[in-house]
Amino acid sequence: MAGRDIKKLNVDMGCDFKCEDCEKYFDCNAPQKETFKKRGVYARARDSMAKIKHKILILGGKGGVGKSMGATNIAYALAMRGRKVTILDQNFDCPTIPIMLGMEGGGMRTKDEGGLIPAVGPKGIQVMSMGLILGEDEVLTWFHDLKRNATEEFLGYTDYGERDYLIVDIPAGTSSETVNVIKLIPEMSGSVVFTVPSEVSQNVAKKAVLISQKANVPVIGIIENMSELKCPKCGKIINVMQSGGGESLSGEMNVPLIGKIPMSRDVAVSLDAGEPFVEKYPDNEATVVINRAVDMIEEACGYK
Repeated sequence: MAGRDIKKLNVDMGCDFKCEDCEKYFDCNAPQKETFKKRGVYARARDSMAKIKHKILILGGKGGVGKSMGATNIAYALAMRGRKVTILDQNFDCPTIPIMLGMEGGGMRTKDEGGLIPAVGPKGIQVMSMGLILGEDEVLTWFHDLKRNATEEFLGYTDYGERDYLIVDIPAGTSSETVNVIKLIPEMSGSVVFTVPSEVSQNVAKKAVLISQKANVPVIGIIENMSELKCPKCGKIINVMQSGGGESLSGEMNVPLIGKIPMSRDVAVSLDAGEPFVEKYPDNEATVVINRAVDMIEEACGYK
């Protein structure tokens, strides 16, 4: 059986019209999808996020490319400009946003009538993260259903209030975890895709661009992280992980390259210390790239 036939069977023959569970949601044109959007958790998520003006996805095809670093510093840079910002950390297995914002030991609260209230961190940034719920030595062993339930809780049963931005840190890959988030967040303003210079990473990051486009979420731009290393003694530029990957992906997908973030000890130390580098190191090249990304996000959202 040809590969295209297998994919067709997965969508057409395997459908039980339970859109909540479906990983092929964006491949499907069944009219039942419109019914799904008017019921249950989808309707609750729409109501819960009704006062959030703009939702921005932070994507990457594989783990370890800097999505959480990017989400944290983009959110912080927006907050430095006076925007009301919330970060939704969808990395249930390895949540790091609270660490990068210096919020360890904090926690989210529950409302008397049920549902969640986000924790509030520096610059008034709201944070929704399993890292604020789990103990230091707790490990999640959740599979699809439990992760979907947690996603629905975060999106449909949380009191966000009035916010300018929701920055969503999406798990690596394009499986059900990613699809569940994208299909439940209404009217997204755009996405930013992170990658690293290696050719393997570009092949995977391309899928992040494709799923964003398939979901009709405009891709604002691509950031190449860990782009190069500058020798602290001689100043020579060393391409540790090849070079040109970001430009290649940008050209192939016709998506702007926002910039390249070089390897930097200052960036690494700031993440561990919970002090976002966009404030601690305003002249660092990483800060320049993040601020350029924020300029493009603000322009895409009509602020410029």
